[in-house]
Amino acid sequence: MRSVTPMKTKVLWVEDSARLELRNLTGPIYISGDYDLNLAEDVTSAVRYLLTKEYDAVILDLRLPPGIDDYWIRIYQNKGEDKADARLGLELAEWLLRGRADFSLKPPTWIRPRHIGVFTVENDTALHAKLDDLEIKVFQHKVAGLHDTILVDIINKIKSQEGENG
Repeated sequence: MRSVTPMKTKVLWVEDSARLELRNLTGPIYISGDYDLNLAEDVTSAVRYLLTKEYDAVILDLRLPPGIDDYWIRIYQNKGEDKADARLGLELAEWLLRGRADFSLKPPTWIRPRHIGVFTVENDTALHAKLDDLEIKVFQHKVAGLHDTILVDIINKIKSQEGENG
């Protein structure tokens, strides 16, 4: 009798410093063997991943570089070429959930607010209002001293919404 291998949870983490500063946070993901993790370090790479694969969880930082796509570079430059001011992660979430008339690529049809969580150093009222407007309910503020399993916790919060919104 063959045993059935459970499907791994497919996760995209969009974080420009994931491989360097935050690599200790990916350890529990890799060690568990329960996740298929892709890392995108800029918005262009994230769009490529999102258009080629469906994910169970997408974790977005807000402070992201644009990558090589001219569209995202223009947005970045128009906002002052500062990752904090540009908030390209928020721009990406808006494209995913609402589309953008000025961007030639259409967002993937599978994505819903329940697939997205935000993991960022920013934590202000305007940000929370924007996330509420986009119906993104999973938010984790990056602060010193977070435990190494915080990514797993965020993924579990995102996955727990599956039955809530269809």
